[in-house]
Amino acid sequence: MMSKSSPLIVLTSPSTEMSDYNGDYVIPFVAGFSKPWFVPRFYLKKNLFKPTPSNSLEAAIAPLGLRRLEADLIKSGFQLKDIAVVHPDNLKKAVGSNTKVIGISSKDPLGLGYVSLTYSSVLDLGEPINKLEFERLMNDAVQVKHKYGTKIIVGGPGSWQLLRPEAKDLFKADIIFIGEGDVTGPEVFWKLVEGKDIPSKVIEGKQADVGDISPIIRPSIYGAVEISRGCGRGCAFCSPTMQKRKFIPIETIVREVEVNVSYGLHGVLLVTEDIFMYGCNKSDFTPNRKAVEALFEALSPIEGLNSIQVTHANLAAVSADKALARHVAELLKEKSEYSFQGKCVATVEVGIETGSPRLFEKYMSGKCKPFKPNEWPNIVLSSLSFMEECDWVALATILIGLPGETDEDTQHTVNLIENIESMGLKTFLVPLTFVPLGTCGLRDEALKSFNDLSESQVDVFALSWEHNIKVWGPDFFKSPPYTSHWTKLGFKLASRLLYNLKYKRSDEWRRTIANRIFESLKQVI
Repeated sequence: MMSKSSPLIVLTSPSTEMSDYNGDYVIPFVAGFSKPWFVPRFYLKKNLFKPTPSNSLEAAIAPLGLRRLEADLIKSGFQLKDIAVVHPDNLKKAVGSNTKVIGISSKDPLGLGYVSLTYSSVLDLGEPINKLEFERLMNDAVQVKHKYGTKIIVGGPGSWQLLRPEAKDLFKADIIFIGEGDVTGPEVFWKLVEGKDIPSKVIEGKQADVGDISPIIRPSIYGAVEISRGCGRGCAFCSPTMQKRKFIPIETIVREVEVNVSYGLHGVLLVTEDIFMYGCNKSDFTPNRKAVEALFEALSPIEGLNSIQVTHANLAAVSADKALARHVAELLKEKSEYSFQGKCVATVEVGIETGSPRLFEKYMSGKCKPFKPNEWPNIVLSSLSFMEECDWVALATILIGLPGETDEDTQHTVNLIENIESMGLKTFLVPLTFVPLGTCGLRDEALKSFNDLSESQVDVFALSWEHNIKVWGPDFFKSPPYTSHWTKLGFKLASRLLYNLKYKRSDEWRRTIANRIFESLKQVI
């Protein structure tokens, strides 16, 4: 319960990030899509980003980033009663005359993340839901700022978006915090609470050492626990790959899992850039098998932990130690919440990015270590094939529109997708347009929307989704609530309406996509 006097610090995130989406790890990406004008917000809030439970005004569970900041602030000298982590709907109730700082964390404030920019521009039905919810939160924060004189600091993985021209100083934050907050974050909060001047509106956080990262003390959404930070492979299009790898000690990971389990969260989401790189300090990126095995050995005896999900894996690491990949797959299948075609599978996100040897060597040559860049297409196919033998099912991203991409480059990617199809692989393909993330090596390049794509790049989209519908459609429409005749008819009508009402007379590329998806759906429904 919150005390009657308002807390010194109130922490929150947009509604789309303060939801566990009924435990689904994939559906949150839909919050990056356009919000159709005819869909009311209350419907989305009830059926998409349903608020997490609250104890009085405080959120019972919250995003891992807010929980980490909460722990860092307490480590720096604040008391637990000084801090309230709240759902944005409760922001105005939580802030009072004693509140000095509102801290807001956002992954995608302007809808410029990879998924948001890509699929909001593909659908072209309105602003991304993420952006609309961030605007709503900021409007409320500014209102209480004017009432109480509270300072507003915005950070999180997407804070770089507020420095882009598109922001136009639209969001009246006092401080925009970029980068890791474990060290510099508490310093800034203390200055704001004490009323001290901060010379710059934009603060860049110092990279943390492992010892600077405070264990969470209250539960996180999805039971999320960070096991590593950074990647070090140096891919120019990605922010984490530019960071030095650091690994959270196993005893800290176990402690954080126990925090979540004690609340009643019986699954853990292991947050990492590559599950196979845990404990690896080698320059050639050969997996440290003993460290990975020790991690899972420490997790398995935790009473009440029923499921384990990992966020990312690297395809080169799979081929570098197939025995380890097989072993991890067996462990994850035992604690998996997902099944496909009647059997349990281990799921993970991987990055294919491109089939072009030229683009690969130019922008992401470290991605294939310990192998050579010209081996990448073969590594992709052999690793995906091996993973499926072990009952891994991968969700694989493909980047379209990297700076300088030519039709020849795109054709290499088309060829790779066609090979995935011909081999009968179940990989779920997610094509994305290039975004110059604010902390990546290509941050000064132009972003790509769907309108900027060439005919061959649109073909990558169409081929990917035709493959997804063919492989996943039959299973999807056998699962409730998608089994009914009316639901199936609705899917077909929606794709045909997009074609007829919006894309019929203009917008050739969207017309192409809508028509090919419609034809694919007819084959599986």
